[in-house]
Amino acid sequence: MTSDGRTARRIGLVGGMSWHSSALYYARLNEAAEARFGPHANVESILVTLRFADLLAAADNDDWATVSDMIATAAQRAERAGATCILLTAFTAHFAAEDVAARLGVSLLNAGDALAAECRRRGLRRIGLLGTAATLGSGAIAERLAACGIATVLPDGGEAAALDDCIRRDLTRGDLSPAAGEAFDRAVDALRRKGAEAAALACTELPLLLPRQSPIPLIDGVSVHVRYALDT
Repeated sequence: MTSDGRTARRIGLVGGMSWHSSALYYARLNEAAEARFGPHANVESILVTLRFADLLAAADNDDWATVSDMIATAAQRAERAGATCILLTAFTAHFAAEDVAARLGVSLLNAGDALAAECRRRGLRRIGLLGTAATLGSGAIAERLAACGIATVLPDGGEAAALDDCIRRDLTRGDLSPAAGEAFDRAVDALRRKGAEAAALACTELPLLLPRQSPIPLIDGVSVHVRYALDT
């Protein structure tokens, strides 16, 4: 911290996955900073935006090594530009978090660690995860939670596939469609039936659907991640 209480960090944001979620990250980060430090006390930041179509094309070809390299290269660009820590503005991108961190000389602040800290703060030990098929399949976020003693519950295949389809087809294009909201609600209720104490929105686009009614608490992964960046 600086002498007047402001964060001294210059936060590097790796974005473009999609740009709608990157815009949400940027807004939430600066809203949190101003809420904490006062008007006009926005965070110094460096945003490196990837072309989402290129990432999707590589992923569709199952070329995850190329996706990882693109994300890591963007993070390195942010570091060279003066970032003192890095945030990946997509939960799906965290499949590559270890590879990215190994190529940096500054800290990568993992969204899974941010969720774990929030669960500990709330006293939660069993949470549901909502996200893309890639996020749920990679286990990258669930592993960070498990390392902190927090069990995770996943939606069944049908609910997970429907939500993944709506994320890619609608939310990454900024279309807050009724179908996306309905798929979200069904997945949350499925997690409730499985005994989840809360549902973590481990996908950067899902908070675009908030606020909404829910039978269990919803943890906004974006807000949690940016607060973690200010705290750490």
